[in-house]
Amino acid sequence: MTYEWLIVAAIVLVAVLPMIKWLRRLLWAFSVAFFAMMIVHMQHNPGEATLALGAMGGGLLLARPVRRLVLGGML
Repeated sequence: MTYEWLIVAAIVLVAVLPMIKWLRRLLWAFSVAFFAMMIVHMQHNPGEATLALGAMGGGLLLARPVRRLVLGGML
């Protein structure tokens, strides 16, 4: 599977999150666990951990605009 398909799958997943409540909770649980892992990883490689945390935060901030773009403002 190429990176392009992974990006498309992530966009589709973010688009259906409002419709699937348990999937939305799973995403937030994953985000909290990822944040904790990156804080621990920051002791070894601060640049890489900061970049990963910024990418995750940006992705979470863009979830609503991407969802509206994909669903056409239905939700």
